[in-house]
Amino acid sequence: MRFFISLLGVTLAAGLSAQTMLPAAQWCAAGKKFQSPTPPPNGAPDTRSDSIDIRETNITLDISNFSSQQIAGNAAIKFAAKVNGVSEIRLDLLNMTIDSVVPLPAAAWSYEGSQITAQLPVPLDSGQNATLIIYYHGKPVQDASTWGGFYWQGEYAYNLGVGFAADPHTFGRAWFPCFDNFAERCAFRFRITTPAGRPAYCNGYLQNHTQLPNGKIERTWVLDDEIPSYLACVAAGPFSSFKREYPGEAGPVPVEIAVAPADSTKLKGSFLHLPDALAAFEHWYGPFRWDKIGYSVVPFNQGAMEHATNIAYMRSAVDGTTGSETLMAHELSHHWWGDLATCSTAEDMWLNEGWAVYSEHLFLERVYGPARFRDAVETNFLNVLERTHVSEGGYRAVSGLPHELTYGEHVYNKGAAVAHNLRGYLGDSLFRAGIRTALEQNQFNDWSSAGLRDRLGAATGQNLDDFFNDWVFSPGFTHFSVDSFTLSTGPVDTFFIVTVYVKQKLRGAPHLYQNVPLEWTFVNDNREREYRTAVVSGENSTVQFHFPLSFLPVRTWVNTRQRLTLARAEKELLVKQALNYSFSPAKASIKVNSAPADSILVRVEHHYAMPDTAGAANPNGYRLSNRYWTVDMLPNADLDGDFSVFYDGRGKLDQLDTELFAQTGPSEDSLLLLYRPGPGYPWQAYPNTFKNLIGSGVDKYGLLRAPRVKPGQYTIGKGVDSVPVTEPHGNQFRATVSPNPGSGTILLNADERFDKIRVYSAAGELIGDFGIVPASTASLSTTDWPAGMYWIVLYAGRKTGAVKFQKVK
Repeated sequence: MRFFISLLGVTLAAGLSAQTMLPAAQWCAAGKKFQSPTPPPNGAPDTRSDSIDIRETNITLDISNFSSQQIAGNAAIKFAAKVNGVSEIRLDLLNMTIDSVVPLPAAAWSYEGSQITAQLPVPLDSGQNATLIIYYHGKPVQDASTWGGFYWQGEYAYNLGVGFAADPHTFGRAWFPCFDNFAERCAFRFRITTPAGRPAYCNGYLQNHTQLPNGKIERTWVLDDEIPSYLACVAAGPFSSFKREYPGEAGPVPVEIAVAPADSTKLKGSFLHLPDALAAFEHWYGPFRWDKIGYSVVPFNQGAMEHATNIAYMRSAVDGTTGSETLMAHELSHHWWGDLATCSTAEDMWLNEGWAVYSEHLFLERVYGPARFRDAVETNFLNVLERTHVSEGGYRAVSGLPHELTYGEHVYNKGAAVAHNLRGYLGDSLFRAGIRTALEQNQFNDWSSAGLRDRLGAATGQNLDDFFNDWVFSPGFTHFSVDSFTLSTGPVDTFFIVTVYVKQKLRGAPHLYQNVPLEWTFVNDNREREYRTAVVSGENSTVQFHFPLSFLPVRTWVNTRQRLTLARAEKELLVKQALNYSFSPAKASIKVNSAPADSILVRVEHHYAMPDTAGAANPNGYRLSNRYWTVDMLPNADLDGDFSVFYDGRGKLDQLDTELFAQTGPSEDSLLLLYRPGPGYPWQAYPNTFKNLIGSGVDKYGLLRAPRVKPGQYTIGKGVDSVPVTEPHGNQFRATVSPNPGSGTILLNADERFDKIRVYSAAGELIGDFGIVPASTASLSTTDWPAGMYWIVLYAGRKTGAVKFQKVK
């Protein structure tokens, strides 16, 4: 399921509209934001399935009364005892009127608005069967969050099987009696009556379609595969059927999409890559095992719901483009993760939703290739690394989350990162074979995180205890870096021996990770690469690799192919010309002032880890931020260029430089850009650093720029140093821009005559650098700028003026 929430007319997924689809890393960020009362605890665990097995639910409903928004009919519950002496059954159903429970007399059952308790005529022993038919009517409910339950919208009536505020979140009880939990599964049969022109679509296959004498439609759908209550569905509306058949691993796979005729042309464009999604998931997870691939396009514009074989899909995502295709793929992937194998409890929802987000990445890999895949993985992970611990109250494990975070970012986005790392641990071949076997063995069943661990371990022959202890059952992240490496030769100069010394650090994690299969990239002078993998554990590790004499490594880097999501961001660029080079997402930029004689490969890494402070690393006692950068160049060079980074202490918890300012106060007077050539060297203030306060000197935000950038490590600190640092504190002049917000051409005014203009994006990327004839006013075209926030910095000698500008469409 993917979603965003809107309450009281206010969209809570900031900046998003129904027409603009959320990117893969942000779809579920709004799940935790709805402002509904926290439900009371649900009491003792639901143990009904220990003694009773519901085998089949036959639902007969008339949902043709759109004016009163009432449903009426019955549900026949076929069940069997699993133990001796079963004398009663309790079924969940919300806010309905119960007309009768057949074959029981009225005195044998009771209903208080949320649960039916029925006394059986004769106690059942293990294996004995019984059937109760509950006749009921009423207006089915919606969840307090407005996400989940039963909806009447114009000509449409449909359900969404999860309630965000509900406890439990399973919400089949909104429209039929059931054991409403993630574990109880049964087959379903639906006989639904609807008004003329509004046929019903449900799970499974269509067994019968009847035009009744009164003009109404009666349709019967049958699902023989067993599903939990929350995956059962109905959708009625002015639908036509869009039918296809795609090749599948086990034979042709029928596709049926219920869509308004006016949207059928747009549907083809929006579902263009549905066959690729099927192929991608069958490759990794095994054959599609359901009656059909089905979607019902409904006017619900807060997301989609993975009802088995009949996904409720928001109409605004069907716009004729592929802009929402990751939503389409996400929901389809639930037919393996969630529908086929379901989390046993809400506390392990990452097994459903985290894997579905990772499936989006696998879909992009299939359609667009490895580069798009790595970008999706990195974008998702950096969002988690920087923001999720803030929005959800700290670093958390993906397993064991509380009720209010069931559909939050740790579940969806960190869950996807954990799934990716499992692939990195096992390697593609073993990952694919293991996942296919585990899903095969657990099909149409529920499991926990420990259950996945055990099944996957048995299928691959690998001990996955450390992986699950580190990544699944513990909060935070790990970070690895190369402390140093040495080169020697083997006997009689037969090969090179490279010894690598590795250091592990943590970000919000309680313990050092163990048995991590880490990949190294070795580069020679010709920029040719070789890759090696070795297992590392603990704070310090030493590993050795052999290379032929034809390959002499001069660099070694960690995890350049993103096999794991470590607490780091990076980018490499080939510098050939005097240009502005953005190293986003590593949060740095380099303005090359003069072109190098030969091209230089520049690699910038942004480390979300504390810089070294032990021993002689910090003799001047600087207070350091808990992040740093590594700049590497091949060949080694002092590049004639400015290395720029933003300092930012405006966040919460340990976002960027927040802790540094929290410990030292908001003043930026003593702020320094620190440098050292590499591990083992002391931190020193970088000479002639330029500091731009941008706003005030106490807003904890500004720019640091190092002239003539050198290879080495950089970090942000506070302290007093004898090395002069250019700080234009007090050398600021006033600048304005109009119109603001604006678009097209804007006018800049300043109290000083300026001769240079630089424009930075909100993310700190230098996007424009202009020299002008000295003047106190200038016009600037913004036509080619994307909508968003920008800083415009004006330069007058050593003085600067800065103004924040919002570009609108």
